[in-house]
Amino acid sequence: MSYKENYVESLVDVLMAILGSAKSVRQFRAIVCERELKRYKKESVRVALSRLHSRGYVSNSTLGWSMTSKGKRFAKNNFLLGYITSPFAENSLPNMIISFDIPEKNRIVRNWLRNQIKIFGYKMLQQSLWIGPSPLPFTFLKRLDELNIRKNIKTFKITERKTS
Repeated sequence: MSYKENYVESLVDVLMAILGSAKSVRQFRAIVCERELKRYKKESVRVALSRLHSRGYVSNSTLGWSMTSKGKRFAKNNFLLGYITSPFAENSLPNMIISFDIPEKNRIVRNWLRNQIKIFGYKMLQQSLWIGPSPLPFTFLKRLDELNIRKNIKTFKITERKTS
């Protein structure tokens, strides 16, 4: 079995992935408040952040938590499920639909995909049908290949039809 098949997501993985991808504290809080950290107790999150802080991977300021350069290097080398920063402007026009069908046994990867496309500014139309900006970044497409899920994802470009 490969690393991807044996991967068990930990709280530290989740925190490092979220902190590494958030462009702002507001975006970090939006992701954190969603399903990703709901399964952990607040005290567990505080302890994990404190541990990451003592190791020099994250810092805390009046603006909130952020990843240090040491933390970014650590995350880049250790987390396949780390998030990719969005290349899109905040109010980019939605012109692509993403549809995916990832089996329940790959729940961690499916949750990663949902959170990643949220970071890109995609909005859910239905459970596995999302709309947002395009083109998708090459690093994202490469990650889909690395996770062996690209075959489970279909994209549809939206174009205007001109009537005469």
